[in-house]
Amino acid sequence: MTAMKLIVLRKASRADRSKPRRRRIAVAAVAAVLLAAPNAVLAMDFPEALKRVDHALRTNPSHVSQFALDSCFNRRNFAVKLYESRQVERAERSLEFCFDALEIPAVAPKAKAEAGLDIGKAKAKAVQEAEQALALTPNIKDGLAIYRECASCHKPEGWGLENGSVPQLAGQHSNVIIKQLMDIRAGSRGNPMMEPYSCAEAIGGAQSVADVAGYIDTLEISTANGKGPGINLELGERLYQENCARCHGARGEGDPLKYAPRIQSQHYKYLVNQFRWIRDGKRHNADPEMVAQIKDMKTTDGKAMLDYVSRLEPPEELQAPEGWKNPDFAESKSN
Repeated sequence: MTAMKLIVLRKASRADRSKPRRRRIAVAAVAAVLLAAPNAVLAMDFPEALKRVDHALRTNPSHVSQFALDSCFNRRNFAVKLYESRQVERAERSLEFCFDALEIPAVAPKAKAEAGLDIGKAKAKAVQEAEQALALTPNIKDGLAIYRECASCHKPEGWGLENGSVPQLAGQHSNVIIKQLMDIRAGSRGNPMMEPYSCAEAIGGAQSVADVAGYIDTLEISTANGKGPGINLELGERLYQENCARCHGARGEGDPLKYAPRIQSQHYKYLVNQFRWIRDGKRHNADPEMVAQIKDMKTTDGKAMLDYVSRLEPPEELQAPEGWKNPDFAESKSN
């Protein structure tokens, strides 16, 4: 073997021996980051951190790229789903990605003394806009333009998702939609997933809220919604008539004058989630009478009642025909 070949082989051997060492160094570096991260995560106040991320997504203070904004937006929504399913630590770790992507500090700057006044003003403005929106005549065409953004989650037909993460909105009373949107905007109803979509920057003022609520009210209702297991329906009916019918109606039709939502053909899992949050005091805009009625109700009884509710259907004239697709969106695709 020539001297040149020996030199090459020795170099290759040394390089091969150095690979495991480089891998160990890289793995150690990654492990150090992963081990250090939980200390910051555990100190995170998720709702407050989410508000800061949402504000940065709207204002882009560090002027990051659109790719960074899109990546953060997707991770933010994933973090919210984790948080709502009570996987708090995973949610916090997921949200940390956004602080890096948006190039905002992990620690919030100290709040100014006027911050409380600003929050109070925001709530007062939302209440005022709600009153204005309720008195306005909706422009359905403008409402469609706004709803196109909502359709990414609520679907073009407004039928939501059977897994309970997105409710069926189709055919909901416009008064109810207005109140719920403004309650989220005012902070009276905590809904992290909806907060960036309900704000004035996303929808607009009172007229825009009235418009999109009016459009949603025109959508035909799907009766192929997610339903419960069909157990104890007789018990469920009795509990519903005793506890809910006075406000929500004998057939779940709701009452717009009382802001009682239509719950006909609503997804069973969504109803269960809302029932639990209202009963446990986590939905702060819930009717106090309803909270009092269900606070001591057993989970099994509540599920039987909501199973029955999920099977209530609206009048035939409000039901979507089999195979119905929203023609407003079909037209947009063809243009």
